[in-house]
Amino acid sequence: MAHDEFNSGARHGFCMAKLAVRDIDRTLEYPNEEDHTQKSWCLAYEKYHAEKDLLHKIYEAINKSMEEEVSENDY
Repeated sequence: MAHDEFNSGARHGFCMAKLAVRDIDRTLEYPNEEDHTQKSWCLAYEKYHAEKDLLHKIYEAINKSMEEEVSENDY
């Protein structure tokens, strides 16, 4: 397989991984205070932000790996 074919396939794989992370991110809903007591709302709020932080770290790791693995000169 030629190097440019590898880069094209790798780039596609990384883009699909980032798309999957964004799809999951869209499913996360900010907790509604009216649906919770103060204590349960705090827990839901912390859970929401922990999930967002984790998805951000995954997204950044994918970007970093993509930069390392795929040469931008091989379009």
